[in-house]
Amino acid sequence: MSRDISNRMGRRNWHMPARPRIPNPEDGPLQAFAYGLRQLGEGRVSVAWIAGHEETTVSRAALYAALSGARLPKRETVGTLLRWWAGSPADEDPESEDQFYVESAWAWVERLPRDHEGRRAAIHWRDRYLKLVTDVEGAREFTPRAPRVAIAAPPEQHRVSDELKRLFSATGLDDELWRVFGKLTFRVESYLEGKALPSDDMCWTIVEHCLSFAPSLDPDDAYNRLARAAEVARAARARDRRIARTNRTNGGSATA
Repeated sequence: MSRDISNRMGRRNWHMPARPRIPNPEDGPLQAFAYGLRQLGEGRVSVAWIAGHEETTVSRAALYAALSGARLPKRETVGTLLRWWAGSPADEDPESEDQFYVESAWAWVERLPRDHEGRRAAIHWRDRYLKLVTDVEGAREFTPRAPRVAIAAPPEQHRVSDELKRLFSATGLDDELWRVFGKLTFRVESYLEGKALPSDDMCWTIVEHCLSFAPSLDPDDAYNRLARAAEVARAARARDRRIARTNRTNGGSATA
């Protein structure tokens, strides 16, 4: 997507995406952190605007995903959001940064004046994020890996195919996907056939490619619809795997 389109989208959507997936802070530490980030961003520049800024190096999809609470976001993603929502880029002094000692994701914090309110807020959120990383990664070490089971594609996964077909139809090239996606065609076809599910980043990549051939497409709506369908499908697959494991365990006990 061109920078001009991203900037126009940013001016139109000054807060959260059209269909925000708001996490419940009581569901766990990931959801509580994402919910807090959303609260921090209320009334400030939008995710779309941040993603379109020339200094932003992470994808728009990754920024939105950090606010969903579905998984642990990367520090570069969190640092980017905090720079605009907790800090103040206009008050940064590039001469005060010692890049040799400062991790790149948090370098902007060191560019703020020592007594700056945004610096204190940024450090608070940075420390909160680093504690979250420690807690989540520590919990993973003690979580036994579930045995693999084979399952059929759940009905919820068909919605992903439906959303993809709707997008492809808008391009007028649904029978010539290679013209839209080039070397990504085989991967996109695997999503269409229900063999795999697109990540949040891949959902945005698909929308970007379609937008090149369908400029009237609403990218926010298209991304939210496809990403939501993929999220529901992933949850359905996790549900069916749990059921399959339970059935296998019960069957084994009965046989023994």
